[in-house]
Amino acid sequence: MQLLGQPVKHIAFGEGTVTGLSDRAITITFGQDKKKFLYPDAFATYLTINDAQIQRELYEKCARKVQNKEAELKKACARRARNKKIRAMKISPNAQAVFNLEYDEAQNAIQNGWIDAGRYLSGGSKGEPRIPSRLKPNSSCLLTGLLANSAEEERCIWGAFMVKEDFWGEHCKAGHILRHDRYRICLPKDAALSYWRYFDHGDCCPRWGQVAFKYFPNDIMQRILLDMTKAAAGTQQERTVNEFYEYFCEINRLSDIGATSCEQ
Repeated sequence: MQLLGQPVKHIAFGEGTVTGLSDRAITITFGQDKKKFLYPDAFATYLTINDAQIQRELYEKCARKVQNKEAELKKACARRARNKKIRAMKISPNAQAVFNLEYDEAQNAIQNGWIDAGRYLSGGSKGEPRIPSRLKPNSSCLLTGLLANSAEEERCIWGAFMVKEDFWGEHCKAGHILRHDRYRICLPKDAALSYWRYFDHGDCCPRWGQVAFKYFPNDIMQRILLDMTKAAAGTQQERTVNEFYEYFCEINRLSDIGATSCEQ
Protein backbone atom coordinates (compact mmCIF):
# COMPACT_ATOMS: atom_id res chain seq x y z
CA MET A 1 0.00 0.00 0.00
CA GLN A 2 1.63 3.24 -1.23
CA LEU A 3 0.68 6.13 1.06
CA LEU A 4 3.41 8.74 0.46
CA GLY A 5 2.10 11.47 -1.82
CA GLN A 6 -1.52 10.42 -1.41
CA PRO A 7 -4.07 13.26 -0.98
CA VAL A 8 -6.09 13.14 2.25
CA LYS A 9 -8.73 15.16 4.02
CA HIS A 10 -8.88 16.06 7.73
CA ILE A 11 -12.18 17.02 9.35
CA ALA A 12 -10.61 20.20 10.81
CA PHE A 13 -7.47 21.01 8.77
CA GLY A 14 -8.96 20.29 5.36
CA GLU A 15 -7.04 18.85 2.43
CA GLY A 16 -3.44 17.71 2.72
CA THR A 17 -0.83 15.26 1.44
CA VAL A 18 0.94 12.33 3.08
CA THR A 19 4.61 13.30 3.39
CA GLY A 20 5.90 10.93 6.05
CA LEU A 21 5.17 7.49 7.46
CA SER A 22 6.47 5.24 10.22
CA ASP A 23 5.13 2.17 12.04
CA ARG A 24 3.12 4.29 14.49
CA ALA A 25 2.82 7.79 12.97
CA ILE A 26 1.88 9.45 9.70
CA THR A 27 2.84 12.99 8.68
CA ILE A 28 0.37 15.11 6.70
CA THR A 29 1.32 18.43 5.12
CA PHE A 30 -1.47 21.02 5.03
CA GLY A 31 -0.14 23.91 2.96
CA GLN A 32 2.84 25.18 4.99
CA ASP A 33 2.00 23.18 8.10
CA LYS A 34 2.98 19.62 8.96
CA LYS A 35 0.94 17.55 11.39
CA LYS A 36 1.64 14.11 12.84
CA PHE A 37 -1.11 11.61 13.63
CA LEU A 38 -1.28 8.10 15.04
CA TYR A 39 -1.09 5.50 12.32
CA PRO A 40 -3.33 3.83 11.30
CA ASP A 41 -5.70 5.00 14.09
CA ALA A 42 -6.35 8.43 12.58
CA PHE A 43 -8.01 6.87 9.52
CA ALA A 44 -10.75 5.39 11.72
CA THR A 45 -11.83 8.82 12.98
CA TYR A 46 -10.79 12.13 11.42
CA LEU A 47 -8.59 11.38 8.39
CA THR A 48 -9.83 10.16 5.01
CA ILE A 49 -7.68 9.23 2.03
CA ASN A 50 -9.06 10.00 -1.42
CA ASP A 51 -8.35 6.53 -2.79
CA ALA A 52 -11.40 4.46 -1.75
CA GLN A 53 -9.58 1.12 -1.94
CA ILE A 54 -6.73 2.32 0.27
CA GLN A 55 -9.24 3.85 2.70
CA ARG A 56 -10.98 0.47 3.04
CA GLU A 57 -7.66 -1.27 3.67
CA LEU A 58 -6.73 1.32 6.30
CA TYR A 59 -10.09 1.00 8.00
CA GLU A 60 -9.70 -2.79 8.12
CA LYS A 61 -6.21 -2.34 9.54
CA CYS A 62 -7.63 -0.10 12.27
CA ALA A 63 -10.35 -2.65 13.03
CA ARG A 64 -7.77 -5.44 13.36
CA LYS A 65 -5.70 -3.29 15.69
CA VAL A 66 -8.74 -2.66 17.90
CA GLN A 67 -9.59 -6.38 17.90
CA ASN A 68 -6.01 -7.30 18.82
CA LYS A 69 -6.01 -4.77 21.64
CA GLU A 70 -9.31 -6.12 22.99
CA ALA A 71 -7.94 -9.67 22.78
CA GLU A 72 -4.83 -8.64 24.73
CA LEU A 73 -7.00 -6.97 27.37
CA LYS A 74 -9.07 -10.16 27.70
CA LYS A 75 -5.88 -12.21 28.09
CA ALA A 76 -4.59 -9.79 30.73
CA CYS A 77 -7.89 -9.98 32.65
CA ALA A 78 -7.87 -13.77 32.45
CA ARG A 79 -4.25 -13.84 33.63
CA ARG A 80 -5.04 -11.59 36.62
CA ALA A 81 -8.06 -13.73 37.50
CA ARG A 82 -5.96 -16.90 37.22
CA ASN A 83 -3.18 -15.46 39.38
CA LYS A 84 -5.72 -14.34 41.98
CA LYS A 85 -7.19 -17.86 42.08
CA ILE A 86 -3.73 -19.39 42.45
CA ARG A 87 -2.82 -17.02 45.30
CA ALA A 88 -6.03 -18.00 47.10
CA MET A 89 -5.53 -21.71 46.35
CA LYS A 90 -5.35 -24.06 49.32
CA ILE A 91 -2.17 -26.12 49.16
CA SER A 92 -2.77 -29.81 49.78
CA PRO A 93 0.29 -31.62 51.21
CA ASN A 94 -0.15 -34.51 48.70
CA ALA A 95 -0.79 -32.72 45.42
CA GLN A 96 1.92 -34.34 43.26
CA ALA A 97 1.46 -37.27 40.87
CA VAL A 98 3.93 -40.02 40.00
CA PHE A 99 3.44 -42.13 36.85
CA ASN A 100 4.56 -45.57 35.75
CA LEU A 101 5.82 -45.41 32.13
CA GLU A 102 8.33 -46.88 29.75
CA TYR A 103 11.22 -44.50 29.07
CA ASP A 104 10.04 -43.68 25.52
CA GLU A 105 6.48 -43.14 26.75
CA ALA A 106 7.76 -40.65 29.33
CA GLN A 107 9.67 -38.68 26.71
CA ASN A 108 6.64 -38.67 24.41
CA ALA A 109 4.43 -37.35 27.22
CA ILE A 110 6.83 -34.48 27.83
CA GLN A 111 7.06 -33.64 24.12
CA ASN A 112 3.35 -34.06 23.32
CA GLY A 113 2.19 -31.83 26.16
CA TRP A 114 -0.12 -34.15 28.08
CA ILE A 115 -0.29 -37.44 29.93
CA ASP A 116 -3.16 -39.88 30.39
CA ALA A 117 -4.43 -40.35 33.95
CA GLY A 118 -5.57 -43.88 33.14
CA ARG A 119 -8.89 -45.53 34.02
CA TYR A 120 -10.73 -46.40 37.20
CA LEU A 121 -10.03 -50.05 38.02
CA SER A 122 -13.05 -50.70 40.24
CA GLY A 123 -16.28 -49.24 41.60
CA GLY A 124 -19.16 -47.61 39.78
CA SER A 125 -16.79 -45.70 37.46
CA LYS A 126 -14.76 -48.75 36.45
CA GLY A 127 -13.33 -48.34 32.94
CA GLU A 128 -14.02 -44.61 32.79
CA PRO A 129 -11.22 -41.98 32.62
CA ARG A 130 -9.71 -41.31 36.02
CA ILE A 131 -10.27 -37.73 37.16
CA PRO A 132 -7.03 -36.36 38.72
CA SER A 133 -9.01 -34.32 41.24
CA ARG A 134 -6.10 -33.46 43.56
CA LEU A 135 -4.01 -31.86 40.85
CA LYS A 136 -3.92 -28.07 40.71
CA PRO A 137 -1.57 -25.47 39.19
CA ASN A 138 0.94 -26.24 41.97
CA SER A 139 1.14 -29.91 40.96
CA SER A 140 3.89 -31.69 39.08
CA CYS A 141 3.91 -35.03 37.27
CA LEU A 142 6.90 -37.22 38.05
CA LEU A 143 7.62 -39.80 35.34
CA THR A 144 9.12 -43.09 36.49
CA GLY A 145 9.54 -46.63 35.24
CA LEU A 146 11.66 -49.76 35.15
CA LEU A 147 14.55 -50.70 32.95
CA ALA A 148 14.32 -54.08 31.22
CA ASN A 149 14.61 -57.03 33.63
CA SER A 150 14.91 -54.77 36.69
CA ALA A 151 13.08 -55.20 39.99
CA GLU A 152 10.53 -52.76 41.40
CA GLU A 153 12.98 -51.42 43.98
CA GLU A 154 15.12 -50.23 41.05
CA ARG A 155 12.41 -47.89 39.70
CA CYS A 156 13.99 -44.92 37.89
CA ILE A 157 12.93 -41.29 37.55
CA TRP A 158 12.83 -40.39 33.83
CA GLY A 159 11.74 -36.76 34.12
CA ALA A 160 9.02 -34.40 35.32
CA PHE A 161 6.80 -31.51 34.35
CA MET A 162 4.53 -29.00 36.04
CA VAL A 163 0.89 -29.07 35.05
CA LYS A 164 -0.41 -26.16 33.00
CA GLU A 165 -0.87 -22.97 35.02
CA ASP A 166 -4.65 -23.03 34.47
CA PHE A 167 -5.09 -26.78 35.01
CA TRP A 168 -7.57 -27.87 37.69
CA GLY A 169 -7.84 -31.64 37.92
CA GLU A 170 -11.42 -31.64 39.20
CA HIS A 171 -12.54 -30.35 35.78
CA CYS A 172 -10.45 -32.88 33.83
CA LYS A 173 -13.22 -35.28 32.79
CA ALA A 174 -11.27 -36.84 29.90
CA GLY A 175 -8.31 -37.71 32.13
CA HIS A 176 -5.76 -35.80 30.04
CA ILE A 177 -3.33 -33.93 32.30
CA LEU A 178 -1.91 -30.93 30.43
CA ARG A 179 1.76 -30.01 30.69
CA HIS A 180 3.11 -26.56 31.49
CA ASP A 181 4.62 -24.87 28.43
CA ARG A 182 7.86 -24.05 30.24
CA TYR A 183 8.63 -26.24 33.24
CA ARG A 184 9.64 -29.73 32.10
CA ILE A 185 12.69 -31.95 32.53
CA CYS A 186 13.90 -34.96 30.51
CA LEU A 187 16.64 -37.03 32.14
CA PRO A 188 19.00 -39.25 30.14
CA LYS A 189 18.74 -42.92 31.09
CA ASP A 190 22.26 -42.87 32.53
CA ALA A 191 21.37 -39.89 34.76
CA ALA A 192 18.08 -41.29 36.11
CA LEU A 193 17.51 -41.01 39.87
CA SER A 194 16.29 -43.84 42.06
CA TYR A 195 12.63 -43.28 42.94
CA TRP A 196 12.15 -45.45 46.02
CA ARG A 197 15.11 -43.96 47.90
CA TYR A 198 12.83 -41.02 48.78
CA PHE A 199 10.41 -43.27 50.67
CA ASP A 200 10.81 -45.35 53.83
CA HIS A 201 9.37 -48.85 53.40
CA GLY A 202 11.03 -50.45 56.37
CA ASP A 203 11.76 -54.10 55.67
CA CYS A 204 8.99 -54.42 53.06
CA CYS A 205 9.73 -54.50 49.33
CA PRO A 206 8.19 -51.53 47.48
CA ARG A 207 5.19 -52.29 45.30
CA TRP A 208 3.60 -50.26 42.53
CA GLY A 209 0.34 -52.05 41.71
CA GLN A 210 -1.89 -51.60 38.66
CA VAL A 211 -2.71 -47.88 38.70
CA ALA A 212 -1.35 -45.45 36.11
CA PHE A 213 -0.37 -42.90 38.72
CA LYS A 214 -0.28 -42.25 42.46
CA TYR A 215 -0.34 -39.11 44.56
CA PHE A 216 2.61 -38.28 46.77
CA PRO A 217 3.76 -35.43 49.08
CA ASN A 218 4.90 -31.99 47.95
CA ASP A 219 7.98 -32.02 50.19
CA ILE A 220 9.24 -35.26 48.61
CA MET A 221 8.89 -33.75 45.14
CA GLN A 222 10.86 -30.77 46.38
CA ARG A 223 13.67 -33.07 47.54
CA ILE A 224 13.66 -34.88 44.17
CA LEU A 225 13.87 -31.59 42.29
CA LEU A 226 16.68 -30.39 44.53
CA ASP A 227 18.64 -33.56 43.73
CA MET A 228 17.93 -32.94 40.04
CA THR A 229 19.49 -29.48 40.34
CA LYS A 230 22.62 -31.04 41.82
CA ALA A 231 22.77 -33.70 39.10
CA ALA A 232 22.25 -31.07 36.37
CA ALA A 233 25.03 -28.76 37.63
CA GLY A 234 27.42 -27.96 34.78
CA THR A 235 25.15 -29.47 32.11
CA GLN A 236 22.94 -27.90 29.43
CA GLN A 237 19.89 -28.53 31.63
CA GLU A 238 21.23 -26.69 34.67
CA ARG A 239 19.25 -23.50 34.12
CA THR A 240 16.05 -25.36 33.14
CA VAL A 241 16.13 -27.57 36.25
CA ASN A 242 16.94 -24.64 38.57
CA GLU A 243 14.04 -22.59 37.19
CA PHE A 244 11.71 -25.59 37.60
CA TYR A 245 12.82 -26.02 41.23
CA GLU A 246 12.40 -22.31 42.04
CA TYR A 247 8.95 -22.18 40.45
CA PHE A 248 7.86 -25.33 42.28
CA CYS A 249 8.94 -23.92 45.66
CA GLU A 250 7.25 -20.59 44.97
CA ILE A 251 3.88 -21.94 43.82
CA ASN A 252 3.81 -24.52 46.65
CA ARG A 253 4.86 -21.88 49.21
CA LEU A 254 7.86 -23.94 50.28
CA SER A 255 11.14 -22.63 51.68
CA ASP A 256 14.19 -23.35 49.59
CA ILE A 257 15.73 -26.32 51.39
CA GLY A 258 18.77 -26.04 49.14
CA ALA A 259 19.56 -22.59 50.49
CA THR A 260 18.90 -23.78 54.06
CA SER A 261 21.31 -26.69 53.74
CA CYS A 262 24.00 -24.39 52.34
CA GLU A 263 23.65 -21.98 55.27
CA GLN A 264 24.05 -24.83 57.72
